[in-house]
Amino acid sequence: MKGRRWRSLGARAVSIGERARSGATYNPLSPSVIQSPYETYSRLRRRSPVHRSAILGSWVLTRYEDVFAAARDHERFSNDPRWRGATRSVLPPAPDDYSILLVDPPEHRRLRRCAARAFTRERLQALNETIAHTAVELIGRAARRRTIDWIAEVAEPLAMRVMLAMMGLPESEHRRWEAWSRRRARLLEMIATRRERRAAHVAGSEIRRYFTALLRRRTQSDEDDAISTLARLAAAGEGISIPEAADMLSVLMIAGNETTTHLIGNGMLALVRNPEQMERLREEPERVRAATDEMLRFDSPVQTDFRIAKADVVLRGRTIRSGDGVILLTGSANRDGAAFQNPDTFDIARTGPRHTSFGHGVHQCIGAELARMEASAIFTEALRRLGTIKLAAGAPRYRISTVIRGLAALPLQVAA
Repeated sequence: MKGRRWRSLGARAVSIGERARSGATYNPLSPSVIQSPYETYSRLRRRSPVHRSAILGSWVLTRYEDVFAAARDHERFSNDPRWRGATRSVLPPAPDDYSILLVDPPEHRRLRRCAARAFTRERLQALNETIAHTAVELIGRAARRRTIDWIAEVAEPLAMRVMLAMMGLPESEHRRWEAWSRRRARLLEMIATRRERRAAHVAGSEIRRYFTALLRRRTQSDEDDAISTLARLAAAGEGISIPEAADMLSVLMIAGNETTTHLIGNGMLALVRNPEQMERLREEPERVRAATDEMLRFDSPVQTDFRIAKADVVLRGRTIRSGDGVILLTGSANRDGAAFQNPDTFDIARTGPRHTSFGHGVHQCIGAELARMEASAIFTEALRRLGTIKLAAGAPRYRISTVIRGLAALPLQVAA
């Protein structure tokens, strides 16, 4: 904590000079930005949409048009840390693997084809039974109580149970994966301490050994869970190796757990703070998928994405040099008034362009449909069973993170 405090003070001093030069600054260490970043995003879009951040040693893109274009342009903007130049950058350092998130085509296409085998229509339909059963159980339990923590008692258990079912793992593995997910996810943070990074690397090694052992045991399995599917592909030499499969399973497990948890948490907070929208969704449950996409746009669980320029790129009169880090502020793009009418209004009947929360192009989130299924099921069941849903006490607090935007807790008063 002491190291983080000194870094925060240093970043504050740099921010003052940066604001004087460009009229705006982006300091992800600021507690106010962590709790509510949208005013900062708005200032960046107006005054410095292609912003050179002295704090981060990277470029920051905030407008929808620019974020959308860069996310799709893998020819000029790479996900591979090996393209990183010699300039100082606070982009998250390369993890200790080269998973599907951190490679470009053609390697990425090869791995994504394998990953897609775990997300077939048949597999999603099978998971839908788990999702529906878990939603009924969790909301039924909530209906018997007066106060619940929506994150710890609903969002986290749902996301974790679904991912365990997808992997073909028992529910008894919940606690182990809860600890692993929290530790490993910190590796993608710009504000992670050295101790957190070391813990993340240790967790990565433990996860890799865990999945490697399971993959080797399941090469002859005829089950259609994700581990067995990738084990058979690796054994047959069909596009993926055992080490690559272990890394891919780690990404799928952690991303599927962390992001879906906070989609469900942020989405419920948006409904509670906009009771007229909650009542509309209660009366028109057929809008639940559209409402889920509006939750993703309005307060995305993934606020930032990262790229590295593979060549010099001129954007809005600024030159991004080859090797420079580029931060795509997806949370800002989703609130851009040039793309969305009344962007700061939560509207479950919204029409218009796609949000950027699942990414675009070759790196678009492969688990997007599964996340929508989970959110749709839990909100439908909650509004069907719970007549009262409101904040219990105090202002909800967000976790200290610059990449994942999610609530540490969401105490609610509920009644059947």
